[in-house]
Amino acid sequence: MMLVDSHCHLDFPDLAGDLEGVMALMRENQVTHALCVSVTLEDFPKVLAIAEKYPHVFASVGVHPDYEGVTDATPEVLTRLAHHAKVVAIGETGLDFCYNEGDLDWQRERFRTHVRAARETGLPLIVHTRDAREDTLKILREENAQDVGGVMHCFTETLEMAEAAMELGFYISF
Repeated sequence: MMLVDSHCHLDFPDLAGDLEGVMALMRENQVTHALCVSVTLEDFPKVLAIAEKYPHVFASVGVHPDYEGVTDATPEVLTRLAHHAKVVAIGETGLDFCYNEGDLDWQRERFRTHVRAARETGLPLIVHTRDAREDTLKILREENAQDVGGVMHCFTETLEMAEAAMELGFYISF
């Protein structure tokens, strides 16, 4: 049997403090591969270092939609960072209107930036969406995200949204 952890944050303090223990648990539970997902550019070097240390761990590069006050990426920066052999996806990106209020155009532009970088690199997207169904699908369509596809991470939306995302080449993750 082969199990893959398609979305983990091994750089977060509760796991980073005992990576050898985490790796042992992965082996014991037949988890053969893991994708350590980036949430800020500031923390990306830690994500990449973990992926470089462990042959079965891979990385993504991106800026989570909930993180205000962090360095925003340009498509050029994401593309440059994604050219590492251990980087296999762009994200975590998307829209989160549940925990954020007011003018959220900064989230929409950040999301578009990530889709553009994914199209440039040919890497799939990791999309976080919460209470932003229409805007998420609209941006994915307008930016031609179907060219790269990806995964709708931690999906809690409607069946109709899942079907629309799958039509664009996305997998659904619960």
